[in-house]
Amino acid sequence: MRHEIRTHEIAMNPQIEKIIEQKVAKLDQRLKPYHPDAAHLEVQLHGQEKSSSFRCALTLHAYQDALHAEKDAPELREAVDRAFDAMFKELEHYRARINKSLQHNAPKAEIS
Repeated sequence: MRHEIRTHEIAMNPQIEKIIEQKVAKLDQRLKPYHPDAAHLEVQLHGQEKSSSFRCALTLHAYQDALHAEKDAPELREAVDRAFDAMFKELEHYRARINKSLQHNAPKAEIS
């Protein structure tokens, strides 16, 4: 899965980047059966270190659909964890919807 990380008013450290890479790999594994190489994830990190407020916003573009998750937290790592947890939940709903539509559109077997 292609992904890009954008930071706004925040310095990216290697530890956070590694955590994001691990979570992107998990997301990719869950999405691969549905959209191999057709998904794109945007990760936006916002922060004001003086006020200890951080936000992680994720937008997953999968074929014609877009899933979004955004969470705030007093620490950047916590915001990233919360946002990815919310994205995993969104992805589960998305997968259920796709599976349901695939079953509905499947050709009926003829009984002889």
